[in-house]
Amino acid sequence: MQASTTDNINTITGQNANKSRAVLSKNYEDFLKMLTVQLQNQDPTDPMDPNQMTQQIATLSQVEQQVNTNQNLEKLISLYNATQYNSVVSYIGKQIEAAGDVGALQGGTAMFAYYLESEASKVEVTIKDAAGNVVRTTTGTTAIGRNQFLWDGKNQNGDQLADGTYKIEVKALDGNNNTITSKTYTTGVVTSVDTANGQVYLSFGDISVPLESVISIRQAANQI
Repeated sequence: MQASTTDNINTITGQNANKSRAVLSKNYEDFLKMLTVQLQNQDPTDPMDPNQMTQQIATLSQVEQQVNTNQNLEKLISLYNATQYNSVVSYIGKQIEAAGDVGALQGGTAMFAYYLESEASKVEVTIKDAAGNVVRTTTGTTAIGRNQFLWDGKNQNGDQLADGTYKIEVKALDGNNNTITSKTYTTGVVTSVDTANGQVYLSFGDISVPLESVISIRQAANQI
């Protein structure tokens, strides 16, 4: 996939300079033909001003130099884009985290993460399906800071649910039953990298996360 993407980038970015060069070449040929005809048919008593002819040729030469400069710049841009894309592809297989409350159930498991402002005495985790129906309510870890929740994909009755996108809600309480501020995060192992309108997205399951929204990158559990 990387090779074909790079080839496409190089092809597209080279089209503008190539088109300009083709137009310039035709204009130059047309100019030489007109100049030849003009010289052949000029009035011997009133010849063409050599300074004017020299100026016209110089103008075409300057345009040609500008086209060459643009072509070189486009090559540099294409190389930069290809390098950036190859760098982003390295995210595939890594576990990423971004602000959000959804997770992808894949192969019977789903990962979620949440952060607690302070240590809790009790954490209740609620899982909902895409339609907003509660499918599972259970407990989570209570440590201050980051907590990871691994769901086995089973509902309250122990039935295995279908792979797809699910939502997590976290309710944390301290020893006095006061609510502790919590924040949920979308997490998963990147399976593909996509671009749309200049924006790079990292995807896992049916979830796509903008690269700029990623707050952490880790080795996937099976890579440690």
